[in-house]
Amino acid sequence: MSNTPPPPPDMPNPWSGTKIRQAEAENRRDNREFPCPNCGSDLRFDPGTEAMKCTHCEAEVEVPHVDDEAAQVENDLWDQIADGDTLRTVETPSLNCNTCGASVEFDADEHSRLCPFCDNAIVADVTMQRSIVPQGLLPFKVQEKEAHELMYAWLVKRWFAPSGITDNADTEHFNGVYVPTWTYDAYTDTNYTGKRGVYRGSGKNRRIHWTRVSGKVTGSFDDVLVSGSKSVSVEFKDALAPWPLQDLETYQTEFLAGFRAENHTLGLEDGYNESQQFMHAKTRDWIKADIGGSKQVITSADTRFSDETFKHILLPVWITHYTLESQRYRMSVNGQTGKVYGQRPFSRKKLAIGALVGFLAMVVIGGLISVSTGPEIENYIRSSNW
Repeated sequence: MSNTPPPPPDMPNPWSGTKIRQAEAENRRDNREFPCPNCGSDLRFDPGTEAMKCTHCEAEVEVPHVDDEAAQVENDLWDQIADGDTLRTVETPSLNCNTCGASVEFDADEHSRLCPFCDNAIVADVTMQRSIVPQGLLPFKVQEKEAHELMYAWLVKRWFAPSGITDNADTEHFNGVYVPTWTYDAYTDTNYTGKRGVYRGSGKNRRIHWTRVSGKVTGSFDDVLVSGSKSVSVEFKDALAPWPLQDLETYQTEFLAGFRAENHTLGLEDGYNESQQFMHAKTRDWIKADIGGSKQVITSADTRFSDETFKHILLPVWITHYTLESQRYRMSVNGQTGKVYGQRPFSRKKLAIGALVGFLAMVVIGGLISVSTGPEIENYIRSSNW
């Protein structure tokens, strides 16, 4: 008797409300439970597609198409803050990691409870926690197998890593996690004063001449990213950037089937305050460019912000940890673009050999330079024949 599963059936989308009661469909969506209409096993979102795939019979069910313009809508920041952060929320079974502070969704009956961000065991019980429903997300496009291949290609290029690094990393399992993220937009209008420095003269007479200046610069910021999680490092928005936010999909729980999602731990207003640090730094760059000259000094800058808006979205990241010489290292892969970021281990032996080789190369090159540029001694050699 063949154990081959039956072929995937040609079926309509069971979550459209045509097959089951709408209330039951909404309940399953809120709890992210998607049983296969063919065999009853779990459906998981299949990265790189617009469908969920059965873990047993490989039947596919398309994710319902919705108007994705909703994912790009910019929300007024101060109107929302005035309303008291009254964003739509939903209860999800979650665990809080005492080590890194992450709040990650887990099922109540899961036996393995390792934090995907820091790889430490979570011993607390699963509790229902309220999380903000994002308006949009970037679905996973990179498959787990592809994430392994990208990680391997990244590791083999680490020349000073200890031997055997790829062997250890190959056995590790990736966790697909959606990281909560705020995006902020704003227009800026800055009046400044400062000094422009211009070099004059040459040689020993070269001096810098300073002139007092003042001016005004304006600019706009679009989708400044701030992680909604205090537990993750800068890698998720900087080291793994860029993120193709033009491809945002309107949030649907089908995209989360088979993946974890972290609850936000950084509020809307706190996130905006963090985004302003980036905006102020960028504004200083604009001021210096406006001042011109060889050197610039900013003595004052008064920046006014206007038209501030925001979005709340989820970004896909593959995360794994591997052990090398009793140390755990984290690897992250952008779930959309495949860009890799990892904590780099170094072999002391290889570093020592590299330093020695570099020193010897400098000695040899220095010797060659001294010979090629040394004094002409041919006449003195000939004079010894008197």
